[in-house]
Amino acid sequence: MMNLNSLKTDHDYSTAASEQRAYPRVATCNLVSYATLNRGHNQSDHRMGRALDVSQTGIYLETTRRVKSEFVSLLTSDLEDDLIEIKGRVAYSRENGEGMFRTGIKFEGTPGENIRFAKKLIRVYHNRKTGYYISTDSSNRY
Repeated sequence: MMNLNSLKTDHDYSTAASEQRAYPRVATCNLVSYATLNRGHNQSDHRMGRALDVSQTGIYLETTRRVKSEFVSLLTSDLEDDLIEIKGRVAYSRENGEGMFRTGIKFEGTPGENIRFAKKLIRVYHNRKTGYYISTDSSNRY
């Protein structure tokens, strides 16, 4: 079981100075459930991780174990407590020297699905961080 109080904050990890990414990464700190998938996309191992950052094409996940599968299914909840899911391909999974693993995952959905998942993850993070609820329901607007 992961002790959330002992986890590092969003900015306690470093990124390369010569960042060459096509899309910017947004720092987050969301719990994400992930299931490893075999080539037939059947789920096997279920675990929890922490999203350190997300972009419109992928996610950087911190886990207590190395992600050994090539494919994963990521699952979390949005502001309305609806489950949101996306499948991804593991680019790498490396130990960080402190007994945790950092895993880069490229989203495998359509561009629209990828962006929708990233936006919802970011909204949940900022809502929790600021305590300010951002409603996506247009009927609640003034």
